[in-house]
Amino acid sequence: MSIWLTETEFRQSGAVATGITINVAFLQEIKEENLPLRRRIESVADALADHPALSPQVVMDLLYRVREELETYFTLEEFYGYFNEAKLSNPTVSHGALTLMAEHESLFLRLNDVIELVEQIVYRETNVSMAEVERQFHQFRSDLALHEQCEMELMLRLCNEEIGVGD
Repeated sequence: MSIWLTETEFRQSGAVATGITINVAFLQEIKEENLPLRRRIESVADALADHPALSPQVVMDLLYRVREELETYFTLEEFYGYFNEAKLSNPTVSHGALTLMAEHESLFLRLNDVIELVEQIVYRETNVSMAEVERQFHQFRSDLALHEQCEMELMLRLCNEEIGVGD
């Protein structure tokens, strides 16, 4: 299914200004190789759920590792998975790619908020419990999973439009 835009609609869409699309091959490879990050996130979630008496210091150290790997993962995606000056034929993909790329910062900052909360617990600067850390971490994890799903859907959409799908 094709969507035809007038030149005015195309310019108003912001696609000309943003010029962003995705490199499906590289982005897919980056996603396939992010298994250590996914495992680490799952291990933190399991540790928080299975060991409620787990030391906040241990949780803080685990979250530091997640942050390091998440930073590397997002950096790889932004430098190799997205194109900033694409020859655009699809403003919808451009808008979606721009939105998803912008989510990297907010997701990273949300993880930092969780880490900051644990640090406050470790240094006894708050009365918040580890249950709140677990709740916030699970929310971050859920938001990251949704973000990943949206990136996969955008890649599939772009592949289907470039390669075409059977009738």
